[in-house]
Amino acid sequence: MRILLIDDHPVFRAGLETLLHQLDPSVEVIHAGNCGDGLRASRNGALNLAFLDLNLPDGRDLGCLRALKAARPTLPVVLISGDRTGREVIEQALELGAMGFVPKSEDADAIIAALRSALAGGVFLPAHLASGQLEHPPRRCISPGPMPSHGSITAAVDPVHFGITKRQAEVLRYIVQGWPNKHIASKLGISVPVVKKHVSDLLAHFRVVSRTQLVALIAAQGVTFGPPEPSDARDEAAAS
Repeated sequence: MRILLIDDHPVFRAGLETLLHQLDPSVEVIHAGNCGDGLRASRNGALNLAFLDLNLPDGRDLGCLRALKAARPTLPVVLISGDRTGREVIEQALELGAMGFVPKSEDADAIIAALRSALAGGVFLPAHLASGQLEHPPRRCISPGPMPSHGSITAAVDPVHFGITKRQAEVLRYIVQGWPNKHIASKLGISVPVVKKHVSDLLAHFRVVSRTQLVALIAAQGVTFGPPEPSDARDEAAAS
């Protein structure tokens, strides 16, 4: 697994790399100290995941997230925040395609849980931003699923658990990872209108009104979809 780590604090990057290697010794970490270097690194080979500091000097106010998702729309991006991030910022980030948060200010167990969730293809949100505290919370919550076990980062969602089809589960996985509809369509070999229909059906099934609410609901359940697949800039260009 190749992971891009964009943060302007070398000591934090080194610490995060150590934790990632503890969770998965095979992880390769590519370092970038600012948004510009991170964008350049993101175009160099396949990546499975990116961790992005929310408050880079050259990418504040979600600017770097916007640029990174524009450059690499299928690359799952987990934000790192040193401050207690507000609800509005979290919702904006999810709308832009972020796949969860690593809270620097939390204790080691919370940071490890966030990293473990990301490596397993799940969404981690800070406790004060659980789905019930979003601006527009879901009207109904499914039965809680198990959190990823400490010994595994490969567990994946069983569609039967949610009462959805295998194809809907595939679409849900890419929604969680922040993929645009056209890239989901290209990946699954279906049309964009069919993807939109699956998205609408998923929103109706879980009784939420937006993809943001859906991602937050998945986070609240501790569901994982398996480690993110390698994402290559050349494949994204072909799908655009």
